[in-house]
Amino acid sequence: RKLGDLLRHAKALGPYVKLKAEVDAIEVQRSLQADPDPVRPLLDEAVDLLRQALKAKLEAFQKGFTQQQTQLQQDADWNKLSSAQRDELTARHHLEPLPAVAAGTPEQLQDALDECNLDQWIDKTQALPSRFEAARHAAVQLLKPNVVHVALPKRTLNDEAELQAWLAEVQALLQAKLQQGPVAL
Repeated sequence: RKLGDLLRHAKALGPYVKLKAEVDAIEVQRSLQADPDPVRPLLDEAVDLLRQALKAKLEAFQKGFTQQQTQLQQDADWNKLSSAQRDELTARHHLEPLPAVAAGTPEQLQDALDECNLDQWIDKTQALPSRFEAARHAAVQLLKPNVVHVALPKRTLNDEAELQAWLAEVQALLQAKLQQGPVAL
């Protein structure tokens, strides 16, 4: 059962098909009681595979978090806030560092993956830039309540002429918004 529970977290990983086929063969052949135990090596292999995958996801999250945190700490507006304001924004936007994830035993690994599976770690990592950007915008809003947030138009630029046209469009947009007050990008 433990192997089956762990394997459902490994579906997106390359060796899953081979492991699942071996587990199915054990069930079909009713060799659970065979000696030597046919399940233990598969369980160990699944645990190692999932532990490595989880470690990679945690490292990617930590790298992204560190990069975003460094950028935020270098932001002039963020540094103008008091420690209490920064702490409040950090809590509100869930910018706390990654807590330790225990995965030493198969049970701990199972619990860690049940709490946040591999795909969810990808989602969490991809969400980091927007969470940090939201905190930065909130900091600007605290310092300059009348700030106007402007989203720049998105384009694929193919040549110099398109670049110049986009720059002219952005300049006109920003000049119009500056009439309303300070502008944040």
